[in-house]
Amino acid sequence: MSDKQIDIGVELGKGWNLYKANMGLLVVAALIGMAVSGLTCGILGGPMSAGLFLLVRRLIQNDPVKPQAGDVFKGFDYFLQTFLVFILLGVASLVLSMVLNVIPVLGQLASMVVSLFTGSIMMWAVLFVVHQKLTAIDAIKKIFEGLKSGSLMMPLVFSVIACFLSGLGVIACVVGVIFTAPFSYCCLANVYETLYGDGGAGDGAGNGIPEAKAVEPEVIPPASDLRL
Repeated sequence: MSDKQIDIGVELGKGWNLYKANMGLLVVAALIGMAVSGLTCGILGGPMSAGLFLLVRRLIQNDPVKPQAGDVFKGFDYFLQTFLVFILLGVASLVLSMVLNVIPVLGQLASMVVSLFTGSIMMWAVLFVVHQKLTAIDAIKKIFEGLKSGSLMMPLVFSVIACFLSGLGVIACVVGVIFTAPFSYCCLANVYETLYGDGGAGDGAGNGIPEAKAVEPEVIPPASDLRL
């Protein structure tokens, strides 16, 4: 687990900068992903999420080959494991919500919290599957181990905030989620890079800052070797 810390305000700012600089591409990619997921009743939601995370990471790393909206389909390289992530956590969330909804008011509020929490775990699991090549079970285990040790507590809280902000698009206007969802992906992808990335810094808009190269000192030959 990473022992790095995150600053929620800084990460939200980085996510916004990345989203603002690539809004058109991200909105179209999110629209494609949501359409495919919706038309398949959520069956392809996992691969579409994986594809969007892959696309966002290329933006963060300032890939010289400019990503295209259709690159979201590259998430199918992780079809099985991301599908299992969505099935396992989706079923768990559904069962818990059904139980809690039996309780008036408080149970319904708790159900909303559970949905946000499991949705956040789902996003982190997809990130681990895609970027660390873990299986669905190992990715979920990694998250709960991180929660137990405390190393993933703040990142998970951050992802709950990001998922809540994404959900505002549904509350305000159903189509609004097309604009808010990619923002949450930008935020989560930036947090992942902060915690587990290779250390390539950036300004949040995909403008990676290359590491300074060491300058080799000029070697001056001894006076005896000089020739007039």
